Amino acid sequence: MKVCEYLVEELGLDVNAGGSRGGPPPLGCAALCGEFVAARYLLNHGADPNKIDGTGFAPLHCAAKNGHECVLRLLLSRGASVDIDGAHGTPLHTASYYGNAGALKILLDHHADPNRVSEISCAPLLMALSSTKHGVSESDSLNCVKLLVKAGADMNSANPCTPLVVAATYGLADCIKYLLEAGANPNIPDEQCGTTPIEIVADSGRRELVEILFPYTKPIQCVPIWSIDGIITHVKAKHLKDKVQTQFKAHLTR
Repeated sequence: MKVCEYLVEELGLDVNAGGSRGGPPPLGCAALCGEFVAARYLLNHGADPNKIDGTGFAPLHCAAKNGHECVLRLLLSRGASVDIDGAHGTPLHTASYYGNAGALKILLDHHADPNRVSEISCAPLLMALSSTKHGVSESDSLNCVKLLVKAGADMNSANPCTPLVVAATYGLADCIKYLLEAGANPNIPDEQCGTTPIEIVADSGRRELVEILFPYTKPIQCVPIWSIDGIITHVKAKHLKDKVQTQFKAHLTR
């Protein structure tokens, strides 16, 4: 802090100057590292809590990314916009994507919009579910999902696909169970390929997930025998047929 004080008060350096190559300004760095005292000092000396850096992050995004809850509360108390849009959505999107349930709860308590869809990212609920693809545990993902659903997140929005489709795609058994119990509709298909969650998990060979979804799913007309074994057999046969058709089309184009 003595160095910070010297740079700001003696040398008069700009507290809002961005880093090299568009990196975060001092307040963004303090938020990323969880430096509460430094963040408070910078805010007291004119740092802008809503300044977006060259990477598309505001200080609130930075604090949400690494789950620094004290800094998050500080920024919000000093005028940081809870739904500020950055390159990857709002701070709520960031907290969801990195599985930081504590940060996510603080943002929701400050009335962050759980259904906000930015231009380049999906809803926070989908971000929370897809976080598992880059190492977030399913339990952390589920904690975020529960908070978002309780805050009013739309479980049946298909923009671009439903939460159940995402959970089925990543094989998230606990998340599928929770969403079903909370009232998510398993009969809404994926808009791109038209498959329902039960077809997705059957195609991946996850019988236990088929068993979870089966009691909640309406019979699919093209499935001749509506049973757990019937849907698995149908999907495997359809998958083989699609594979043969794809290979045949590729042969024709040679």
